Amino acid sequence: MLFIILTPKTEDQGQWHRRSPAVAVPDSSKPAMDNTYFDNYCFVCGKDNPRGFKIEVRYSEAEMAAETELSIPREYQGWTEVIHGGILSTLLDELMAHAVWRFAGPGVTLGMEVRFHKPLKPGEPIRVRGVLQPAHSSRRQTEGEIIRIADGQRIASGKSRFLLLEPNKD
Repeated sequence: MLFIILTPKTEDQGQWHRRSPAVAVPDSSKPAMDNTYFDNYCFVCGKDNPRGFKIEVRYSEAEMAAETELSIPREYQGWTEVIHGGILSTLLDELMAHAVWRFAGPGVTLGMEVRFHKPLKPGEPIRVRGVLQPAHSSRRQTEGEIIRIADGQRIASGKSRFLLLEPNKD
């Protein structure tokens, strides 16, 4: 699996192309979302959604973490030269959900709290990370953050609660 940074082909086309891989990561034998709930059309990670981000996710078993890197084009700004907070919240939810699905099983977000620390300009490369907190119940908690790669500044952070859809794997 590779980290892929997505940027628009041109300002007016709004289509995606892949920049050079940021980090090569060995493929894991355990698929991230291999189940009946996932049809590959997710706006953030689905490979079949023509308007989606199509992110690649890597996992850390030791940290129970999911992580990706990307840059967000101008089409997703709110105020001038500032990426919309809803897009940042969506990315946090996605990576926290990937951590839950990978390390605890399929689940849905019950609630999420997001804090915005710094503005993000279009095109700035970021790292988005979600971490599953240890627990042994059908309700799981996660934490996430978005870091600007260039200077290590925290752009946004979040916490969420998930309800597992299948019996607990722990």
